[in-house]
Amino acid sequence: MTRIRPGACLAFGLLLCGSMPAHAWAGGLPRFDIHAVCTLERNAGPGPVDRAGYRGCLSDERAARRILKTQWHTFRTGERRVCRAESMIGGAPSYVALLTCLQLDSGDLPTQPAFHPSDGSRPR
Repeated sequence: MTRIRPGACLAFGLLLCGSMPAHAWAGGLPRFDIHAVCTLERNAGPGPVDRAGYRGCLSDERAARRILKTQWHTFRTGERRVCRAESMIGGAPSYVALLTCLQLDSGDLPTQPAFHPSDGSRPR
């Protein structure tokens, strides 16, 4: 029986990782099934409003994926890892949920309503 030297395994692993794009081994943008996420909208009923909701859901998921493709590298690795896991909680994962989580964690998404002095309202 042929024995494989541990050094050979390490060298092969380094060669393999070195030949892969950085995002492939550093947690690249995940691939989600947007049709699975929008199933609830599709199954809501046979009416035109229900079909519009399904199409809107697909459109939102596609838009979020496009944004994530361009901004994925700007988010910290820890944020990507946590938000990726959170987006998979409770069923089919969602690009919209992933993007929202990343924006909240990075401070890009406001958590309080904006103050509008013209109407006199204040955030609560």
